[in-house]
Order: sequence, then C-alpha cells, then structure tokens
Amino acid sequence: MKNIKYLFLILSIIFIFEMFNSNRAEACTINSGVVKHGTTGADDSIEDGCDTTPTLYEVVIYKLYLCTSSPTEATTTSTVVLTNCSQIFDNSSGSTASVSQGQEIVLDGTYTRPPEGTYTHGYAFMDNTFGITWAGEIAASMDGMTGGSGVFCGTVAGSGTHAKGSTHNNSSVCGASAITPGKFVETLAQFGASSDAFSSKAFVENINGTTAAITGYLVDSNGHRAANTGEVDKLEGLVAFANPVVITSDTTSISMTFNVGEGMHLVDESGELYIGSGPFQAIMSAN
Repeated sequence: MKNIKYLFLILSIIFIFEMFNSNRAEACTINSGVVKHGTTGADDSIEDGCDTTPTLYEVVIYKLYLCTSSPTEATTTSTVVLTNCSQIFDNSSGSTASVSQGQEIVLDGTYTRPPEGTYTHGYAFMDNTFGITWAGEIAASMDGMTGGSGVFCGTVAGSGTHAKGSTHNNSSVCGASAITPGKFVETLAQFGASSDAFSSKAFVENINGTTAAITGYLVDSNGHRAANTGEVDKLEGLVAFANPVVITSDTTSISMTFNVGEGMHLVDESGELYIGSGPFQAIMSAN
C-alpha cells in the first residue's frame, strides 16, 4: 500500500478538559476575523466559554491501532484488551504530531500495513500533554492571565497542569495590538473542571458535527485506569469512526482532511482569558 505513513491519521486524535464539564461548550462565532461567543448583544462576550480553531495543536503519539470492533476498556486493575485490533504505528519514545487545519503530517516511527478488513474503531496511546498555539482578536476587551489588556490575545510560551483541585493560570496574554503567540503546553490530569470529583474517563459524541465518538482514558504507568489525579501518567483514546475504514487488496492510498475547528477552548475567568484545549478529528478514507 502506498502512503501507509498516513494511516495513523484515521484516528480522531483527541481532546480535552473543559470540554468535559457537564455541558459541552458551543462553537465560537467568527465575524471578519473577530472571535465571539454568539451573534448579538451579550453573546458578544465569551463569558460562558466557546470552542474555536487553534493555529497549531500538538500531541505526542506512541502507538496506534485499527480495530474491527470496540476494545474492552481498561479498569483500575487491568489494561485495555486489543484482541480485535491491528497495530499500525509504533514509536516507544513518542512522536510529536503538529496539527493545523487541513494540513497533512507524518509521524516518525514504524508503520505496519493492517490486514484487509473493515475497521470500525481506532485506539491511540498518547502522552497527556498538548501544545496549543493561537493568537487573534476577540469581541470584548479582556485581561491576559500573564499580563496586558485589550481585544488582541494569544497563547503564552509556557506550561501548566489541569488536575483535580487546581488548574493553570498562565496561558494567555492580551494587548491593544496583534499578539505574537507562543506555544502553551498543557498537562492533563483530570477530565472536567478542577473542582469536580476526579474522573479518569470522558466521552464525547457527534464530534465536530459528525457521528464519530471519542472516549478518553487517563491511565497510570501500568496502563490501568488512574484512580486519582496523582496517578495519571498517559492518555489513551478510543474512537468510533463515523464511517468504517475498509482495507482491501486494491487499496493503494489513504486520503484525509483535518478538522480542528473545536480544538481550543476560550472562556472568561474573572475577567481574564483562559485558553484550554479541545478535540480535533482526522477524517480518512481508503482509496
């Protein structure tokens, strides 16, 4: 098969955290390049939070599988069961995928052609860190978490952790003129708000308007579901594809497009702009 290195993109590689509060955030509205929550009046603010497109989104991937049925999920005493899955990518050190809307990427690692068959699910072993780069104009003036005030905001070069009991407060900067963004790297150790009870599992359906569904698992160093935020070591993700991927003897290539339209979360935190991460999707078909 040609272009086997693009097979990993079949997985709707993921996530994350403010997306998994009790109510999923709405997509931001962008008018003439200006980001807002709604279309009129009070909706101009992003006080309640909304999701939009980052300039660049980075994930670290270790292993990818295609599955003919849904794997048996990990528990706090067992790892995921991948009996009905075929591994298609491996890099024990992790390979960084830098994703932007509509752009192809290639991971460094070992690729394996999957057997012929119909694949309904994908499974990803990933790091629990995410790089976000973005800058833009918002409808109402806000303060940056690290300084500045104005309608132009962006991510700051730095890092922070989202965990039970605490979250980062250093992801943004704002000003009166266009911002040059840095890459902010989030470490995820909790699904949902930091004030919520610890959750190691999160589920989102109808990703980016498709029928695809994603389940995320925070796992410990043994690959078991983490029992608390301190045990979290890595992230695993199960994807139910919107359309099965069919591999036949005639398959010669893989075509793909990226959808990172909701890959970043913006929200007003006491007058300061909080920037977090959200899900993205890779839509694939075998040719």
